[in-house]
Amino acid sequence: MKFALVQMNPTVGAVAENAGKIVQAAQEAASSGAEVAVFPEQALCGYPPDDLVLRPGFMDAVETEEKKLVGALPGSLLAIVGAPLREGGKLYNAALLFHGGKRVAVARKMLLPNYGVFDERRIFTPGTAPLVFKHRGVRLAVHICEDSWWPDSESFHGLRGGCDLLVNLSASPYCRGRANDREEMARKATAALGVPLLYTNLVGGQDELVFDGGAMALAASGQAVARSALFREGQLAVDVLSKGGVWAPGRGQVAELPGPAEEVYEALKLGLKDYTEKNGFPGVIVALSGGIDSALVATIAVDALGKRRVFGVTLPSAVTSPETLADAQELARRLGIPCLKIPIAPAVGALQGMLDLAGLQTYWTPPRPGTLVEENVQARVRGVVAMALSNRYGYMVVATGNKSEMATGYATLYGDMCGGFALLKDVPKTLVFELARWRNRRGEVIPPTTISRPPSAELRPEQRDSDSLPPYDLLDPILERYVERQEGLRDIVTAGYDEVTVRRVIRMVDCSEYKRRQGAPGVKITPRAFGRDRRMPITNGFRE
Repeated sequence: MKFALVQMNPTVGAVAENAGKIVQAAQEAASSGAEVAVFPEQALCGYPPDDLVLRPGFMDAVETEEKKLVGALPGSLLAIVGAPLREGGKLYNAALLFHGGKRVAVARKMLLPNYGVFDERRIFTPGTAPLVFKHRGVRLAVHICEDSWWPDSESFHGLRGGCDLLVNLSASPYCRGRANDREEMARKATAALGVPLLYTNLVGGQDELVFDGGAMALAASGQAVARSALFREGQLAVDVLSKGGVWAPGRGQVAELPGPAEEVYEALKLGLKDYTEKNGFPGVIVALSGGIDSALVATIAVDALGKRRVFGVTLPSAVTSPETLADAQELARRLGIPCLKIPIAPAVGALQGMLDLAGLQTYWTPPRPGTLVEENVQARVRGVVAMALSNRYGYMVVATGNKSEMATGYATLYGDMCGGFALLKDVPKTLVFELARWRNRRGEVIPPTTISRPPSAELRPEQRDSDSLPPYDLLDPILERYVERQEGLRDIVTAGYDEVTVRRVIRMVDCSEYKRRQGAPGVKITPRAFGRDRRMPITNGFRE
């Protein structure tokens, strides 16, 4: 029996469009000789649908398109399609089985994840038993994502000895190393049941999530005998053959998994491309500072969208060095994108003059020390100019701040945080350098001086990031432990880090939640990203 495992990129809420893609993919599968086509979890409505499924009009649209699928899908094909299901006043995360011009069976997801980015228990009711559907002599057990990952759960009850093949429809978002983790969990499922597993997954960007695909077929032994390339739509063909009454997948295409830097880069590309296109922006604007963050963002944008859809702008101030300005212009030249130069000194001077005329010293005596006001005025003027360009031309501004900056609050609210999408929001600074070097090895576009120059916000003369932050090779491991692993002060100090430094970093993270809450979404690439993945109160009196 020939299966087609479909990696599909739906748009959340675009039910009719998604249904059309399902029909087209099903027709292609049938034309290639497939007898079964497996589509990802929630392929019909996109994932995560969140509260859309709570709107009666939305579920009406889902049911309308489902009825159309019945007549549009090839009758010879068993199509297994992920979709929300309204039934008996309840909502289910379901897999709908179509064959011969009718819906022949339904699988209801039993294990509803309610951790990290997942919030399914708010909207869905869990199923009560796994589905086993017999098709042309093969007993297919149908699982939806989480159902397959817990062999000791009720989702496996009754399946041992009661099925020939496990089929899994997933919407599993990307994070670093996730493809390997999924394959390991799949091996545990095959070991628990003693049968092969066929798996397919969504692909594409949805707000801060990126789905990387990774369709695969595992033999009962746990060996991957077929695997699709990540981050691409397509179909993985798998022949399942009977040998002495035991069904087993034949060996097919086994795509290599990308290396650590490549997989992150591809995730960022896909996330930016889909966010831009699915939200209807013709292109993006990147403010080029001459620093490594904006250089990497612009490079990814060109790789994702093409040079004709990326617009660069330099916004030099009185303290911008000739070297960084030259690097920004050189980057634009290498990428082949336009680069508009708009000096901000006149606007900065005007704003500072307004503040001086207001007589603020009358109300605050003595004034706050340092030059923070002057620095932030520069950043905010840049944000105003970038957003003005966005308003005029319809292009989306891509913010360039990284995770290290967002974590510690080393960013200006309504300044460099301005934008519709924060591409590097979940990318630590040390990884920014790694990605830049990786990209340059495939064709140098980022000027080497941009990578080698000490990082600086360049908002005052001779400024360095190290003036305000611990060195990034020290900061980022502490942030990983505190934010991603959720380790406390004592745990981090016990691991060998200086207590004074750790306390300082924790304080910066905790005090900056209000900034992050107002920031643009960005691609999740770590196990715990800021946003729906890590939900902390802004008003928070807890201190370690």
